[in-house]
Amino acid sequence: MSVATPYATALYTAAAEAGRLNEVDGELAEIADAVRENPALARALTNPAVRGEGKSNLLAALAKGDDPLVARFLQVLLEHRRLGDLIAIQEAFADRVRLDRNELAVELTTAVAIDDATAEKVQQQLASATGLTVTMDRTVDPTILGGVVLRVRDRLVDASLRRRLDLLGRDLRAARIPTA
Repeated sequence: MSVATPYATALYTAAAEAGRLNEVDGELAEIADAVRENPALARALTNPAVRGEGKSNLLAALAKGDDPLVARFLQVLLEHRRLGDLIAIQEAFADRVRLDRNELAVELTTAVAIDDATAEKVQQQLASATGLTVTMDRTVDPTILGGVVLRVRDRLVDASLRRRLDLLGRDLRAARIPTA
């Protein structure tokens, strides 16, 4: 279990009890996006040379107008020196909210672009296997050569040709070949 899970679970519980899951989910995602997109902001929040008061003011500005639960949660992360884990915590929180909604977010990587019909078939198979509504992000990565790489939460299923070739190379290097 990652360090993000207990924090995400605590926030989920508080937001669910307050009946504000959607608000907290959206606002926390916006803040995490701001940190992702702004390296200077990320550095300021994690830099030990920036005093706690400065970080607190920065967090208050980020959460201005947001749900008080989000603002307080950011302060808790500051107090526990976990601002560097904000993005991972937000992702774990979003996963928990999706699970509550019976949704599953999947990342599908292929060597070449696949058509919508093929993607829909994969999505339906995953939905059938899990019993959840599946949302899928598709990416193309020619370096995998062929096959697919499927990421679901923190699980990775690598059925790419690149992986198979890497495993074959490892096996060949480890094989003891008798010399005559």
